Amino acid sequence: MSKENNVETNGDNLYFIKLTIDLAFKYIFGESKNIDLLKSLLTDITKLPIERLEGLGFMGEELHRDSLTDRKTIVDVRAVLTDKTQIEIEMQVQNYHDMGKRSLYIWSNMYSAQLNKKDDFLSLAKCICINITNFDFTKKETGYSRHVIKDYETNEILEGLNDLDIYFVELPKREQVGDTRLKKWMALLSSKSWEEMKRNAEGDEIMSQVYEQARTIAMNESKRIEVERRELFLIGQNTLAKYERQQGIAEGETKANRATAKRMLLKNKLIDEIIEFTGLTEKEIEKLKQELGIMH
Repeated sequence: MSKENNVETNGDNLYFIKLTIDLAFKYIFGESKNIDLLKSLLTDITKLPIERLEGLGFMGEELHRDSLTDRKTIVDVRAVLTDKTQIEIEMQVQNYHDMGKRSLYIWSNMYSAQLNKKDDFLSLAKCICINITNFDFTKKETGYSRHVIKDYETNEILEGLNDLDIYFVELPKREQVGDTRLKKWMALLSSKSWEEMKRNAEGDEIMSQVYEQARTIAMNESKRIEVERRELFLIGQNTLAKYERQQGIAEGETKANRATAKRMLLKNKLIDEIIEFTGLTEKEIEKLKQELGIMH
């Protein structure tokens, strides 16, 4: 067993890098040395011919350490084609129930940021947003969808309006995806262990490189710590979201029971009957009587 950067390289002990962690995704697909990996992924999602992607280059700011624990920070991959078409890929592991508006916001920022005081609207280039989610978002049974602006009745897409192009790749629905290579990508990104990731990459040179890049990150102490820190933050956010939903449900049930108890009191129902029906305590019901001005 050897070590690199103080991290054991034994496969059983090596920290597993989940590709659904946005930072890990960025480290693999957002590095210039891995441009061929990004090209392959983009081709299989957008169906753009590989020739369109030959001049693909990266754009965007460097990641700041403070952003690892910031929900609003977009840890993503942004690239540009030779025809100035911009492409943004975002990995989302947690459903904050704002995915549609979030995607439109990202697209609008990409689109409007192109224009400066000396430009006109004709200089605006197409923007493509790709959302890879680790949760169900659309109502489609398949985990792949493309969204554009078109006429409601004729399906005509007007010139200029075709600058909006938004994709959703929903990893939990990967079994329903007909495209075998996209399905293979979705399985790879969903891997939950080194063994599973290696198996999902088997027989594909590009995906095998993704597997090797993930292991390289795991053996790089500084990057591994950052990915682990980001993962822990996302787990905490997920836990908090679930707790808040449960609290909201509980509060809603309590309000409903109080309202029911008030109606029953106004109908002169017995306290024992109200307790049995609503689950409220006698003390809570007595307080409701005072609120209603019922003295008996």
